[in-house]
Amino acid sequence: MRTINRLGVMEMIDPGDIEEKETSLKRYESSTEEADEKIRQIDFILNLMNTFSPEEQGFLTGLTPIPMVTSQQELNTVIKEYNLDQQYKYANELDENFRSAERVVVEIENELGELDPLRDIPFNVADFHRPVETRLVLGYLPDKNIPLLDDTVEPWNRAAWEVLQPESMPGATVTSVKTAASSTKEGEKRERIVFAFLAEDGEAIRKSLASIEFDEIQLPRLSQKISDRIDELRSSLAEYKKQVDDVAEKVKSLTHGHRITEGRRPLLILKAYWQNIKNSHLASTKGFQGKWVHVIGGYIREKDTEKLLAAMKHEFPTSEVTIQDPGPDDDVPVSLSVPYLMRPMQLLVEMFGLPPYKSFDATPFLQVNFYLFFGICFSDVCYGIMLTALGGYLTVKTKAYQDLNNFTRILLYGGISSIVFGALLGSWFGDLYKPEYLGEGNFLLRLQEMFVVLDPMEKTIVALLAALGIGVVNQFFGLILKMYGALRSKDYMGAFSDGVCWIVTLTGLLMMVGRIFTPIPAAIFNTGLWMFALGAVGLVLTQGRDIKNPFGRLLGGLVSLYGIMGSYGITAFVGDTLSYCRLLALGLTTSIVAMAFNLLAGMLKGIPYVGMILFLLLLIIGHTFNFAISVLGAFVHSMRLIYVEFFGRFYEAGSRPFQPLGFDSPACIMKGPEEAAFAKGK
Repeated sequence: MRTINRLGVMEMIDPGDIEEKETSLKRYESSTEEADEKIRQIDFILNLMNTFSPEEQGFLTGLTPIPMVTSQQELNTVIKEYNLDQQYKYANELDENFRSAERVVVEIENELGELDPLRDIPFNVADFHRPVETRLVLGYLPDKNIPLLDDTVEPWNRAAWEVLQPESMPGATVTSVKTAASSTKEGEKRERIVFAFLAEDGEAIRKSLASIEFDEIQLPRLSQKISDRIDELRSSLAEYKKQVDDVAEKVKSLTHGHRITEGRRPLLILKAYWQNIKNSHLASTKGFQGKWVHVIGGYIREKDTEKLLAAMKHEFPTSEVTIQDPGPDDDVPVSLSVPYLMRPMQLLVEMFGLPPYKSFDATPFLQVNFYLFFGICFSDVCYGIMLTALGGYLTVKTKAYQDLNNFTRILLYGGISSIVFGALLGSWFGDLYKPEYLGEGNFLLRLQEMFVVLDPMEKTIVALLAALGIGVVNQFFGLILKMYGALRSKDYMGAFSDGVCWIVTLTGLLMMVGRIFTPIPAAIFNTGLWMFALGAVGLVLTQGRDIKNPFGRLLGGLVSLYGIMGSYGITAFVGDTLSYCRLLALGLTTSIVAMAFNLLAGMLKGIPYVGMILFLLLLIIGHTFNFAISVLGAFVHSMRLIYVEFFGRFYEAGSRPFQPLGFDSPACIMKGPEEAAFAKGK
């Protein structure tokens, strides 16, 4: 298992029903308790670090999670020198100190919140509660009800009261006294007032107080003035907050260490290490063992078989390895392997979903149409140069991270495509080349006139027809790939009915519809009519081939022409083709927004003294904004044309990815020393 883990080429699976056939072999048992405990300790320390010192995310990290790159040498050093148990004990002590201090801080703040409105009460609270025969009650009474207190009538003739005015509250500031003595509740003014009465009159007095909307204040049981208690609490609060700050500083020092055994990095490496050990134990449980024999099974890529066989022969000469092709019913994982230049498009395929094992990889067939779509949507030479520079920079910075590097290379290649189509369509920061912005005969104007082939602003109909033509070609390309996939699986009827019949039908339809846009010879129209009729008959006869009832089969084939059922449909063809109008719309949007910023900047250019500065400033801000918005739109809509209007014709996803046992994980990957140093920025 250690050798297989080190090689990283084999995905472990259950070898099958060995227990039923060979009763001497039993399921291998392995425990993950140690690994689970170590991972729990690491997560505890990392969570503590994230609480007091959240990790700052850079631009690349904001785009996508970037795995940490390490080397075997660094891993060995961390395992040897990092004392996880000691660090966990220290982190646990810090966490306990923090939680204890924070709990007291919360209690003090809650008590202060209760006492603060009463801070200006001048008497000792213990004196207020001390009388035995007499009851003292403090509270708020609306101003409008104070005249109701008449000491000549029941029950007020058996009580005494006093409105606590600011002058009767020595030691309090004027502001605090007014705040305490006058309270507003739902827009009415209230006064703080204290009542005294005999204990035996308590029930009657309290009932009368309730009738005049008296709101009693429950004073706390203190042996001192409330203001003195507040001072004590504030002093204690400062001490406990200092303890919290001390814990925070200690955690920050633990987080920002620069030695190999300090900071987050060794913890993340250890987490990947122990996760790998856990995975190895779990993989072991898929094997069987007897007294002398251990049996394991799995999947391996064909190109890695020699590597596995050589390692087993060298390290375990008594072992026996059997290599065989998967069966037709096996759940085979999928691993895509394409040349380096094609790998960026592999990222899009994996985002959509991996193809079935017996099917084909669509990655090679996306190399032209995606960059074609992106270049047209983002067609501006200057924006393309900006995107190429950004993509090139990010490609160099992400060299060690394969998935992220594939994404940055999409930006790089998309930028090159944008330069080409921007030149052909005549967009250079929109129309910044015009004489009113840069003067007569400027360099951009000469370049624009040299390369422009079609200006979509002037020949919009031609550009629209070109976009629809690209859509038609891409639809037929998808049908051809549908045929290719059917022929690979020896489904000759599917290739004929879902490929040939549709191509003949749609070609005939286009030849007939062409008469709407331009005069065409009758021979071409008639040829198209016959092709459409023959293709339609073929579709009617074959699209319902899975239906057993003859009438239902014929009806199914008939409605498949419309697109209600079957592999395709005329309405789907028309709708998907029209969807390619977005190529023109996105391209025009990029140029029009750029032209709008040029126009606004040009209006500021004539302002005396500061006009040129404002002109350049607005150009920079406006075009940066347009660049960011347009590149997002170009990427999203190009992906849509691939996923919906192209993949929908031939591609089926849903396979699970090949996941060989090994150290590499989404959080940390193992590379050579040079790549690891590059990833760390050295």
